[in-house]
Amino acid sequence: MATGSLRTVAALIALGTTSCALDNGLARTPSMGWMTWERFRCTTDAPGQGNPSCADDPSNCISETLIKEHADILALPEWRAAGYTYVDLDDCWEDWHRTSDGKLAPNNTRFPSGMKALGDYVHSKGLQFGTYNDIGTRTCSGYPGACNDTVCTLPGYMDLDAATYAGWGIDSLKMDGCNSVPTPAEMDAAYEHMGAALNASGRPILYSCSWPFYVDQGSLNWTAVRDTCNLWRVNGDIQDSWRSLQEVIDWMGDHGGNQTHPSPWRAVAGPGAWNNPNVLIIGNFGLSRTQAEAQMALWAIMAAPLLMGNDLRNLDPEMKAILLADEVIAVDQDPLGKQGGRVVHFPCDPDGGCGCCAHDVWMRELANGDLAVVLWFRGEDGTHSEIAVLWPDLGIADPGQRYTVRDLFKKVDLGVFAGEFSAFVDIDGVVMVRMTPIPEHKVYPPYSPTSNCSVGDWVHTVGAYDTGCSPNVTTFSGLTPTAALARCCGNPSCAGFSITQGSSDCAGYFKEDANCGNTTAAGYDGWTRRAAIPTWGV
Repeated sequence: MATGSLRTVAALIALGTTSCALDNGLARTPSMGWMTWERFRCTTDAPGQGNPSCADDPSNCISETLIKEHADILALPEWRAAGYTYVDLDDCWEDWHRTSDGKLAPNNTRFPSGMKALGDYVHSKGLQFGTYNDIGTRTCSGYPGACNDTVCTLPGYMDLDAATYAGWGIDSLKMDGCNSVPTPAEMDAAYEHMGAALNASGRPILYSCSWPFYVDQGSLNWTAVRDTCNLWRVNGDIQDSWRSLQEVIDWMGDHGGNQTHPSPWRAVAGPGAWNNPNVLIIGNFGLSRTQAEAQMALWAIMAAPLLMGNDLRNLDPEMKAILLADEVIAVDQDPLGKQGGRVVHFPCDPDGGCGCCAHDVWMRELANGDLAVVLWFRGEDGTHSEIAVLWPDLGIADPGQRYTVRDLFKKVDLGVFAGEFSAFVDIDGVVMVRMTPIPEHKVYPPYSPTSNCSVGDWVHTVGAYDTGCSPNVTTFSGLTPTAALARCCGNPSCAGFSITQGSSDCAGYFKEDANCGNTTAAGYDGWTRRAAIPTWGV
């Protein structure tokens, strides 16, 4: 801090940092919408697919009717307000062969209006239209892929397909990796080329990659994945069961590292680039209410895309309420974009079952300094259990730091806690809370001005007072401390100001959070109480 004969009032600002990602302007928060695959699979008119035929099960047929019906539902106010905007058509929409000029084409029986008209319909509802293909010679269900040979000699059909998608008005493309050579030499180049082709198409198209799932992740260049894809899969397919859901969650927890040392794939995630643990199966056949809340909560902690794989036409109201839980969605969509993870894992006893004590705690840091925390009870003893989390488990250094805690599913404030938080949690279920820190105001000795502290002019001095902060952002030259206080408290960019008049006896640093109710950068000290600020002058 400057001292001596200078008379100083200076304003400071602390700057954050962000990571780089694919620069197509899309998915600045995790994408939200609905996708056909998990619930409707490949219900078509094709023999030998292991699914019902459209003739036998017309209401569940992969068709333009199915897409329009779900677009009509997602256009309703409650779904629009929640943020579910993508209507994504997965595998089995294509004709079995490309056209004579090499272009993709939809099955003309199930999509008689064509893809452009279907996209126009979805767009007319204020929604976005997505589709699917594969970095291989065939899709997973055997339809034409983007490569024209087994080693995917570039460019294959990718440039042509990207132009086709743009012409149809496609907003999102999922690229699978079946029927390909799963080695970095083929996969890396192919996924990167497809991404470049989409970016050159003249239309912003969200790019969802299955790339990391098909290759050795230990040797994968995760920076290249982040710079190529908006979303990417890191684990296997989810199925419609509680067992499958737990396997996906445990994989993410086991391989995700921690807040301080995240795994490579977790470290590169952020605005524009997200890990995708697969779709939400909420509202299908495999989950109870408590289990559905667990998936919704943990997907939000993982900053995962919220893509529903269900039948919105026949959705149980209880499940709909979970999918529309706005305070949980707000965690998923938090603008900081920092993926959370598991911080406590008390597993089941492999010899004695899950008993009364098996549980996890997951946590995510949020943009405003809040924390989102999930207590997940994994026992089997027939009753709920009280689960506690200690502040050190959450990376909170000060055990005396107080937090207000709010239940996000129940929308109830639970009170103020310090040192730990606990709650009763149902079997398979979660309690998801948002923890907001309460600023702790230090008490400093009363200010005792000396004869050097007389009325005078105040002069701005250039420079920062802490190496962690940026230079001064504005001048408070000529202001009294009282006027500077009022200006700083009214400016969200002002972290505080220093005062110097006459000599060091009259110098100090005024930290805004103690008197204005705002949280600012740590590391400042000085006279912070309003009563301790000099009041000479006007």
